[in-house]
Formats: sequence, C-alpha cells, structure tokens
Amino acid sequence: MSIRTALTAMFGLEYPIVSAPMGGVTGGRLAAAVSNAGALGLVGGAYGDPDWLRTELSTVTSESTRPWGVG
Repeated sequence: MSIRTALTAMFGLEYPIVSAPMGGVTGGRLAAAVSNAGALGLVGGAYGDPDWLRTELSTVTSESTRPWGVG
C-alpha cells in the first residue's frame, strides 16, 4: 500500500522516505535498494573523493530502476 504525499508525487515514490546521504558511507548499492523498494535513495557525495563517487554513481545507475539522488 503506497502513501500519497507531495514528496511521493514529486519524485514518483511509493513511500515518503528519504535515506540520509552520509558522505562516504551511503553508496550506490544502498541508494539503489532504498529506491527500488519505493523510497528515495541518496548517495552520500559530500566528502567522498571523485573516484569513489564515480564508482558509486555507476553502481546506483546500473542497479536502480527508480528515482535516486546525491546529497
């Protein structure tokens, strides 16, 4: 059962849940899993180095089928 809110409508989500974008910790696999479950998964990019971020963005791009973001 999905929950309809302004957030879910704006991003096409099932649930009004957004994962915390913890830099260097929340990578592409976690963001993809959260997004694929119907919430908004975020990759933590604030303090990550460019190589790490490129790898994680590639992972979330290939593993997610729903909206995701970077914080």
